[in-house]
Amino acid sequence: MRDTLKTIAVTCFTLSILLFITNTARAQNDTTPKKRLASPATAKGFIGGEAHDSYVIRARKGQKMSVQITWKREDNNRAEFTVSRSANFFNADSVKFGKESNKGKNWRGTVPTTANYYIYVVAHPTAKYTLKVTLKD
Repeated sequence: MRDTLKTIAVTCFTLSILLFITNTARAQNDTTPKKRLASPATAKGFIGGEAHDSYVIRARKGQKMSVQITWKREDNNRAEFTVSRSANFFNADSVKFGKESNKGKNWRGTVPTTANYYIYVVAHPTAKYTLKVTLKD
């Protein structure tokens, strides 16, 4: 009886882990279309909640990239962005080069590798924003 209960407990635990992994993997698929930008670019949008807007720009090694965000202030809303090499928002770590300024509203860096760079915009609770992206040699 004791071995049967142990087997049932291990089976339930294993099924729980498998369901968790399956749901986590599914939740991490980023289906938001990436809007292609060409420098200089200005993009406007409205975002909030758990949503995000996605942009992609191709940059060459040595170019200076700058990103700026502004938004229409309402109550205590806030918009922000992340510059990443990941095409998936849910795995999007910020790039290791560059520096923020103006309380995260501006970012500037020298591109170390020719590649696509992704810019993700989020807001809390919501915001009408303007994003400006520039590449210079």
